[in-house]
Amino acid sequence: MKTELHRILRLLPFIIVSLVVVYAVRWLFLPGFMPTHDGEYHIIRFHEFETMLKNGYIFPRWAPNLNSGYGVPLFNFFYPFPNYVGTFYHMMGLQLTDAFKLTLASGYIIAVFFCFLWLRKLFPLDASLFGTVVFAYFPYWFVDIFVRGSIGEVLAIAFVLVALYSIESEKGSFLSLSIGLMILSHNILTMIFLPFLLCYSLVRCRNKKISITRIGIGIGLATYFWLPALSERGYVTGLNTVNFRDHFPLLAQLLVPSWGTGLSGAGYDLTEMSYQIGLVPLLVMLIGIYFIFNEIHLIRKKLLIIAYILLGIIFYLMLSVSSFFWKVFALLQLLQYPWRLLSLVLPLTALISSYIATKLRNYITISIAVIAILLTIQYTRPVTYEPRLDSYYLSRINFTDGTSSLGNGFSTIWSPWKDRRPLKKLENLSGDMNVKIIREKPLEYLYQASADSEGLVRLNVLYYPGWNVYIDGILTPIDFTRDGTITFLIPKGSHMLKVVWQETFIRKIADFISVICFVYLIGSGILRISYAYRNRHITTVK
Repeated sequence: MKTELHRILRLLPFIIVSLVVVYAVRWLFLPGFMPTHDGEYHIIRFHEFETMLKNGYIFPRWAPNLNSGYGVPLFNFFYPFPNYVGTFYHMMGLQLTDAFKLTLASGYIIAVFFCFLWLRKLFPLDASLFGTVVFAYFPYWFVDIFVRGSIGEVLAIAFVLVALYSIESEKGSFLSLSIGLMILSHNILTMIFLPFLLCYSLVRCRNKKISITRIGIGIGLATYFWLPALSERGYVTGLNTVNFRDHFPLLAQLLVPSWGTGLSGAGYDLTEMSYQIGLVPLLVMLIGIYFIFNEIHLIRKKLLIIAYILLGIIFYLMLSVSSFFWKVFALLQLLQYPWRLLSLVLPLTALISSYIATKLRNYITISIAVIAILLTIQYTRPVTYEPRLDSYYLSRINFTDGTSSLGNGFSTIWSPWKDRRPLKKLENLSGDMNVKIIREKPLEYLYQASADSEGLVRLNVLYYPGWNVYIDGILTPIDFTRDGTITFLIPKGSHMLKVVWQETFIRKIADFISVICFVYLIGSGILRISYAYRNRHITTVK
């Protein structure tokens, strides 16, 4: 009986966290779909990504059916991991709309549970639970989930918490994996979180060289994505159409509770999305300042001081008074929205919350936790919930024929967005010839052509480095200056035409680095398990 009671008591914290988490995102498990700022883009991305995976492309870079069927290198630049997760859920039999919601829910649940595990490494049980509740009901979570529908940001935040837990637990392989998945989940947020995690590991890890090495391996795991994205960003348009100057929140918007579903923009609009930090997180920060001056635990005091310094920098950078700083340091402009820095406030708030819980009586922390839930619970539901299935999105050309990006502004530098589908893939522009289709796949087109004279043909696919044309196995020049598509000459006679997407040199290098890092990670894990198994009977005699 005592053993059974002991087990229940050990599980009680996880039961509490589970109840807190599931209730917060309960709407994500109900039928229907919630239109959000980014959500409808992701439905089409899931569909295109799955098409590529089913055709055998493990690292998709091209979206073949978007851009009115001309294709676009969407996945070469837009974070891929949420698409893997969404595609997995869809392949399990769920609607794409449900897969989107479940991907959001998965990110949030992982983040909250690993927040608890991370805090538990630093603080007593009751303090860890308090910090987790404040973290779970931080208002920005529900902006990301129910207003913006930003699955990439939600998953990236989740892997940051996994990384923090891995650092405290000294789980090197876990740290590498979480860093890699964070980058693949949201490359822009990585610019915020990677320096933070690096600094945290230098402060907390005993063996700093190993922690830096493990973070480096994590970066290497994601090289197949970020290296081509950086090196080829000059080939596309519309990657950053956001003017950061229009998206500084006012100080009142950070401090005063508000809620809206509109897009972020210049000026102050009551209907726009909320940037509030929340009354309870603000209260926690103020209480923490009071206690930190009298803290005698030097390591803990050092960690908290760093957290407050970071909060000060974040507050400054989110306000328009920092615009000069943003202009000088152009790299910051890639963040697009200054309020994105609220993502980093999340783990810092959790840390400070758990700290003050060690200084307050339990009834006070329980009261504050209840207030945190009650003040935020009104935000834990979508404003609208539509009975939309996949057919709604897959049958409308405004979704299927765009570029799955803001204003369909994403295309190559050689061609604007195509607003009309071609009648056929291969067009004869000049000359007399007969063409027989042998195979038409997303990244491979094979034809048998018989030409009475030299002719010009056009494959109605957007040109991008990596597309190559072979005539009878011989590489043939491509003319993409006409309209941005793949145009080439066919000599007189009978020929086998092959147009195929191939990895460029830089992509091959990037793929190789990712594969090597993955093999190293798996290999070192196997060796570690094997060593532990062989030495399982060895005991230390004291």
